Amino acid sequence: MGILVPLYLAGLTALSLPLILHLVRRTPRGRQEFSSLMFLSPTPPRLTRRSRLDQVLLLLLRLAALALVTLAFCRPFLREAASLTFADLTGKRLAILIDTSASMKRGDLWQQAIKAAEKQLDDLNPQDDVALFTFSDRLRTIIDFQKEGAPPIPNKPQLVRNQLNSLQPDWMPTDLGTALVAVAGELDTSGDVRQSPLEPQIVVISDFQSGSRIEALQTFEWPERVPVVTLTVAPLKTTNAHAQVLPAEEGNELGDARVRVVNAADSRGDQFTVEWAEAESSGARTDVYVPPGQTRIIRLPRGAENLQMDRVVLRGDEHDFDNTFFVVPPRQLEATLLYAGRDAAEDPEGLQLYLRLAVANDPLRRVDVRPLDVTKPLTAPGDIEPKIALVSQPVTEELRTALMKFVEQGGVLLLVPDGDEAATSVATFFDDVEFSRVAGDTVGANESRSEKYLLLGEIDFTHPLFAPFASPRYSDFTKIHFWKHRVVTLKPPATTRVVARFDNGDPALLERSVGKGRVLAMTSGWQPADSQLALSSKFVPLVGALLDLACGGTEVAEGVAVGQPMTLPSSKQPEPIVVQTPDGREVRLESDAATFAETDRTGIYRAKVGSTETRFAVNLSPSESLTTPMDLEQLEQRGVRIGTELTRTQRIDRVRQQRDTELESRQKVWRWLIVVALGLLALETWWAGRAERKIAVEQM
Repeated sequence: MGILVPLYLAGLTALSLPLILHLVRRTPRGRQEFSSLMFLSPTPPRLTRRSRLDQVLLLLLRLAALALVTLAFCRPFLREAASLTFADLTGKRLAILIDTSASMKRGDLWQQAIKAAEKQLDDLNPQDDVALFTFSDRLRTIIDFQKEGAPPIPNKPQLVRNQLNSLQPDWMPTDLGTALVAVAGELDTSGDVRQSPLEPQIVVISDFQSGSRIEALQTFEWPERVPVVTLTVAPLKTTNAHAQVLPAEEGNELGDARVRVVNAADSRGDQFTVEWAEAESSGARTDVYVPPGQTRIIRLPRGAENLQMDRVVLRGDEHDFDNTFFVVPPRQLEATLLYAGRDAAEDPEGLQLYLRLAVANDPLRRVDVRPLDVTKPLTAPGDIEPKIALVSQPVTEELRTALMKFVEQGGVLLLVPDGDEAATSVATFFDDVEFSRVAGDTVGANESRSEKYLLLGEIDFTHPLFAPFASPRYSDFTKIHFWKHRVVTLKPPATTRVVARFDNGDPALLERSVGKGRVLAMTSGWQPADSQLALSSKFVPLVGALLDLACGGTEVAEGVAVGQPMTLPSSKQPEPIVVQTPDGREVRLESDAATFAETDRTGIYRAKVGSTETRFAVNLSPSESLTTPMDLEQLEQRGVRIGTELTRTQRIDRVRQQRDTELESRQKVWRWLIVVALGLLALETWWAGRAERKIAVEQM
């Protein structure tokens, strides 16, 4: 015999009521005859307790009726002889999803996750099927479910346990929504196709940080028969902050770095330090106060001593997985510039002095200005091969031959004539250029002397020389006055490109491609007698753009978040591209490869093509640093059916309860108990009436 609702057994305490009523005397026993009661005052009888029970049968009837009604409310049933065991439980298809994103590197979260997964394996029965999945930015199947028709895998829980010990969290962001949709869809589809009796269930083990992506759940209709059990792991220490270097302000790439510091909402600390670092060394640092849940933007001094440091490190929080932000330091350009001119290096009226001043003290470029001597090899053993030459003097035939060979091999030649004789040499490099004649002069290239100055009125800002000035903030050249220039015209059909013109329409800068290189010619110089160019703020960046054009730029490739592909520099060389990852691994790609997708960890990546190397910075996704726990109700609001975790004992208790409920509903013993109770109450009513009449007869 069993009962479904044992709580109603408390109703048996009501059996004490009939017993108490039977022990209380409500009317005096016996009768005394008096002749007259007119002289007596009425006195109500005092109730006294009986010393013994009478009408025992009536009492028993009442007690039995109350007991039967109480038992009927308890819904009794006749229990079957067979007992339930773990083998009688319905099997389940259990999908264990473990979060392996970067935020799981905090504290002992990963150890907690492994213990939670092992506990799930301990509660499995032989008829259960289990699969192991991991997820970060995408879902990864470690051990799949049993395939239909495939031989069973012996001791599968132990196999899953062995795989757990080989897993580690990675550096990827968290996409919880996509992982849940993929596994739920597989469980629902396989259950419909196979008509499997196994109950599907998903167990998600994660820190459920607020940066997790759940957008994929918006458009997915969650299957009703697939519950999700969420097991949250949490660190003991919750203070976490991260730093992010913002893009440099335009025109101030070498100035102080702007660093955004974000402190988590559940942090307990608010004092941090941000510093430049490289490997084991550190540089300039700045203290910052950031209250929990807030953001601060500070300036971190760069300086020449920190120029080659490749990371910004945040110190002061309790979890360092997101404390390093990598920055590719600008590449220092080493170049040799050949100069051929009649002015001395210290002549304030010449070109060379201002050229040397423009390339001196440049933290991004180390330029060696050497005189051009055609009687000697252009490159000495051990020297850097020159890529640019500047000529201001008249060009002899021997010099022209050497310069043309230099240009055809990929060099850049800039012609800046310092007088009429030197200007005539320009025509030897530009076949479609001719010089106008001016009254009183007999030379084809003449200086235009005007009482008024000229300005640069038409500039091609798509050209590499003027591309740094393309922004409206820097494109104003109206403060640079040109006192004199060489008047030239182009003979049709002209192949020479005019990069810039004066405001009167005369060409100011000419360009022609020759072989692998190019020839540039200015019709006015930067010495004080010709213009104000050397004294303007545009001159130094203009010389820098010229060096970048000839020797390669010093610009830094944009960084990407971990897991995103990075764009490789285009290469015309047939050599393969070798990418070196931060852990020292080398990946060889075809020469025409455009992107590299194996950015699976943070750090500095190096792409090499021959002797040319390009560096990339790969950093943690900012969303992964949002470690404040998310509200799990967001999953329910998107349709996810949240279940509860049950052990094997709890599962068998639930099955036993279901079986007992089924037995009780089939037997309906409570109805017979009510019928018997009603019969006893009818008998009790008849017997009580009979006893009352008997007492009345006796008292007459």
